[in-house]
Amino acid sequence: MSTTYTPATTKPDKLLTGFISVRAPELKHIYNTIQGATSVDELTEKFGRPTENGRETDHIEEVVRFMNAIDLVESPSGDIRSTVQRINEQQFGGLPFEARLLYHCNQQEGRQEHFADVYHALLREEDGRTMSANRDNLRTILKRETDYDFSWTSEKIDMWVTLCEQVGLLTETDDDLVLSPCRALVYDALVLAPTASGDDPDYDNVGVEDGEFRRALDWINDNLFAVYEERSGTPRVHPAIADVLRNMENDGVISLSNPGDSQNAVEIPPEDLDEDVRGNRRDATRLSVHSPSDETAYDYPLNQLLTRQ
Repeated sequence: MSTTYTPATTKPDKLLTGFISVRAPELKHIYNTIQGATSVDELTEKFGRPTENGRETDHIEEVVRFMNAIDLVESPSGDIRSTVQRINEQQFGGLPFEARLLYHCNQQEGRQEHFADVYHALLREEDGRTMSANRDNLRTILKRETDYDFSWTSEKIDMWVTLCEQVGLLTETDDDLVLSPCRALVYDALVLAPTASGDDPDYDNVGVEDGEFRRALDWINDNLFAVYEERSGTPRVHPAIADVLRNMENDGVISLSNPGDSQNAVEIPPEDLDEDVRGNRRDATRLSVHSPSDETAYDYPLNQLLTRQ
């Protein structure tokens, strides 16, 4: 399967978090509907909200422009308001849309890197599993931890939190952000990531046998979502990520080991963070990924929502 990533030839300059009305359910439904060159009018007719003056078009056009901005689609005619078709769909064939969306957001450059930088900033700031969801608090963190020539408005932060919650990167409660990704996302990330020298990321074979754990986490950290609390020296997995790995291992979905002659270890903090000192951290160097579990925890939030409906 192709691993070549091709940026769209023409993309909007609008900040990704500036697409404040864009949500993951519409993104997923509209992306799945696009088969070959597809008329935007057709998408509007199918997904546009009915109004007294006909179908609402602005929201659907925003969804299409967002997908264009992250290289999921482009226009074969050069006019993204007219026709649209998928690009990069042959890369990582079979990868669920949620993981694909995060991958594409993490491939952006310049000011658009801000979307991926948010989660990195939050993990650098918070050494626990949860943090305050107060927007003023998050804005203060982002102003301190990132360096962009725009304001972190509440609307931008809301857009980022909502979209990332819908794809399973985190969970927002009444007061807090739970920083742990869903197990489905971590599972797909571990399957996709290269685990041996010379390997490319691929999703063709669901499963990993005795792969290099640090190599997988390094790729995930750089291409999907942050995983480290500390990366220099012996990297230390962030507690929010460590919890998910521990649950997956308890479920028999992954196996982590540290043979005596292994190098490039990664430290995993203990479950009780009050005991998080060097002697209580577990070293892991090898990773095996087995068949996924049928439990609901191994499904994405959007799929769980559809199942409940």
